[in-house]
Amino acid sequence: MKKVYIFLLAALAWTAAQAEDNNTFYFTDAVVMVGETANIELCMRNTATDLTCLEAEILLPEGLSVVSDVEGNPVCTLYRNRTSEHEILANVLADGNLKLLISSIDGKLIGGGEGPLLSFCVQVAETAPRGEFTLETVGESLLVNTAAEAYYSVGVKGNVLITDDPTIIVSPLGETEEGAAIYNLAGQRLSKKQKGIFIKDGKKMIGK
Repeated sequence: MKKVYIFLLAALAWTAAQAEDNNTFYFTDAVVMVGETANIELCMRNTATDLTCLEAEILLPEGLSVVSDVEGNPVCTLYRNRTSEHEILANVLADGNLKLLISSIDGKLIGGGEGPLLSFCVQVAETAPRGEFTLETVGESLLVNTAAEAYYSVGVKGNVLITDDPTIIVSPLGETEEGAAIYNLAGQRLSKKQKGIFIKDGKKMIGK
């Protein structure tokens, strides 16, 4: 009986962990050049829930601002492999945060899976501080399923490297040659499986 009870507790814990990990956002690592524009990807993991709409607020690092089109709307692009019949409403709030709402008038499903959901364009000021900074969602993001039930994704963070060094390359760590030594910015040798900014063959890279 005790073994059955322990098994049930373990199963409940695993289910809760899966549910918490399922309906979540995350960012791909990005390198942005000072004085230029760049696209940043917001990704979503929804492998077990049929979602119809979502809402999120994004806090940008110092020196980054959202690019707007001629009509004053933030430049955002939905990835149609997951949002074929959805529209996006985007707004830059008074504090500079980017507010996003993705929905479908007919309640169509957002394609399930894991990976990029949309991208938004940012401008990097000439005076932006150089270095690695945090991009994050603010508070809890709202996700709604087909039964109009709400889920909440807690705040998530991503890495943004602001630089004026054109030699920096965005490259998955798995593409480094076997046996090639890689180092962090402090000169400490790293495992090739570690994510973030690293130096290889004298060049700065950022691993996804």
